[in-house]
Amino acid sequence: MKALIAIVITIGITAVAGAIFVGVNSFDGVVTEHPYEKGLEWDSNRHKKIDLGWTVEIQNSKFITGDNEVLISVFDKHHMPLPIGKAKLLVSRPATATFNKYFDIIQVRDGVFSSRPNFPMFGFWDIDISVSSGGDTLTFQKRVFVKNGGKTS
Repeated sequence: MKALIAIVITIGITAVAGAIFVGVNSFDGVVTEHPYEKGLEWDSNRHKKIDLGWTVEIQNSKFITGDNEVLISVFDKHHMPLPIGKAKLLVSRPATATFNKYFDIIQVRDGVFSSRPNFPMFGFWDIDISVSSGGDTLTFQKRVFVKNGGKTS
């Protein structure tokens, strides 16, 4: 019985030590650069969204690893297509800047835009869509789940 307890304790300590080792070696240590400034920017962006009333929606509901087409709807406060001066799309992984990458956005028709991001691995991804119109710029954040391979349907 004592040998069984010793084995279970040894396995438990080894598992904890292994988890610590993997965590220390895989996390770059930075949650966000300049957190105070990012917080002020986030709050300013939130107030601006309320004042302007713009909405940005991702029409896709399924994503896979590799290349994807993302369709984006952009509307003003009256739910009319918003004329866009500039737009950009950033994909990133939560809690790391390792995979941050910008992608072009092109207009498909009034209020609908397209981008072709590449997701190199499955899991959760953040999509930041920056939209400029009439001298104002807003960034909208969306979190999506990317499946490993297969087809979108």
